[in-house]
Amino acid sequence: MTAPVLEVERLDIVAPGPEGPRRLVTDTTLSVARGEAVGLVGESGSGKTLTLRAVAGLLPDDFTTQGRIRIDGQDLGGMTATALRALRARRIGMVFQTPRAHLNPLRTIGDFMTEALVHVAGERPDVAATRARHLLDEVGITDPDRRMRQYPAELSGGLLQRVMIAATLAMDPDILLADEITTALDVTTQEEVMAVLADLRAHRDLSLLFVTHDLALAGTVCDRVNVMQRGRILETLRAGSMRRDAREEYTKVLMSASLDEAPPLEPATESPRPLVTIEHLRKSYQVRGATGRRETLVAVDDLSIEMASGGSLGIVGESGSGKSTTARMLLGLERPDRGTITVDGQDWSRPARGSADRRVRAKIAQMVFQDPYQSLDRRQTVRQCLAEAVRVHRPRQSAEVVDGRVRELMRQVRLDEGLAARRPRALSGGQRQRVAIARALAADPELLVLDEAVSALDVTTQVEILTLLDTIRRETGVALLMITHDLTVIRRLCDEVVVMRHGRIEERGTAAQILDAPTAEYTRMLLESIPREGWTPRRRLGRTRSQPTTTRSSAMIPE
Repeated sequence: MTAPVLEVERLDIVAPGPEGPRRLVTDTTLSVARGEAVGLVGESGSGKTLTLRAVAGLLPDDFTTQGRIRIDGQDLGGMTATALRALRARRIGMVFQTPRAHLNPLRTIGDFMTEALVHVAGERPDVAATRARHLLDEVGITDPDRRMRQYPAELSGGLLQRVMIAATLAMDPDILLADEITTALDVTTQEEVMAVLADLRAHRDLSLLFVTHDLALAGTVCDRVNVMQRGRILETLRAGSMRRDAREEYTKVLMSASLDEAPPLEPATESPRPLVTIEHLRKSYQVRGATGRRETLVAVDDLSIEMASGGSLGIVGESGSGKSTTARMLLGLERPDRGTITVDGQDWSRPARGSADRRVRAKIAQMVFQDPYQSLDRRQTVRQCLAEAVRVHRPRQSAEVVDGRVRELMRQVRLDEGLAARRPRALSGGQRQRVAIARALAADPELLVLDEAVSALDVTTQVEILTLLDTIRRETGVALLMITHDLTVIRRLCDEVVVMRHGRIEERGTAAQILDAPTAEYTRMLLESIPREGWTPRRRLGRTRSQPTTTRSSAMIPE
């Protein structure tokens, strides 16, 4: 192993707080050698992303740090601001968790790719454009000329993540800082992205510091793994022997929390009465195609499913499979081209007629979104958020009745009442999601639609939230519709499973049938893409993104 490209020595990160300074990272020491991949894993709030941002110089201005950070032996603490910016611009590349949030929606991919080459490296625009096309090709993006002309909204999440990786390679960095870059990706796209990084490491001798809450993924793509808890590194393990060598109880808990290894839950009691019936549903969009002309993209094609009252159904598939579009049509957020949607005996195929009709529908079906930080009002406390939801569905109630219902909802989602005065920024990811679930339950709905509701959470918090949802279902009889790209999630929650691809159903069955004895090749491929011991990421693009028989575009496909 060569000399370290990155050395972090006894790093402390302190943040200001209303009750005085808070130490968020304590005495953290790690190193990354040239060409080495090092993982930094832990639950939300463990300090792993803060450590990464300290290396990249992206901490808030009012945060203070102590300790040393070196790049190829150069101490960043002793450098001038100008020299530090130049070093970080050329020697360090960073890829973020949500690429869409870091791209200007009004500028093309070509503008984004060439910006650093023109304004930092001083290259001519035509030379920079040629270099950008080569970089897009290097990360496996086909037809780079067309991609350079497209806007972020026209690319899927997986393609945007590759664009981000390509852009960071423009300055030939020595080390790539990857912050939860696969969290929101489906398993096959995650495999593609990790295979791209493996190729880049091999061909460029690129170092990688990989932050993730997925211990299984880190164990398969990294050489060493640092386990963090409450701002400290507890232990550093060789990736290939983590299960044998782990000494800390916390590390063992993270490993044992694997959803992939959990047995399916016992089915809960269902009513024979159908709650949701969808027949021959179709939804298409007009999008810009490869030639610049408008083309028809079929997102959902002849879909028929049925869900019993009190049941739990999982709809799984890759990005672009049509699963989220199906959920949006069910809740009236999209209008189907044709087909029928019947919920609790009512025709929901057409938009609600006025506010009274919308309230009736909201009493029956509620939605929990993927990112509670975005779906919750940041200005409201937990109490204010839940009280508002209660008043919407139970108007003209006294303040005492509303407050009692708020306390009841917090108990129902196992949320400490001491958190009632906190705002979303002061809550953990799991606590925010519990607030979002409690807000949905304020309507006493018959159906909860969960759109990737646990994909951004660490694995132990995922287990907690999924177990909570199953408990709520058994206690209240609410039906659960889980929209997810993660087959392991349905093992913990769903009785029945529908696997979608290109807007159509590939196969359906019980969770045990789908997970343990799938009949469709596509489902088997999804299961093979899940990281586990001995797994190596492979490029499957040619097989998984083949064009279906219906008319579709290679632009971004709605889910």
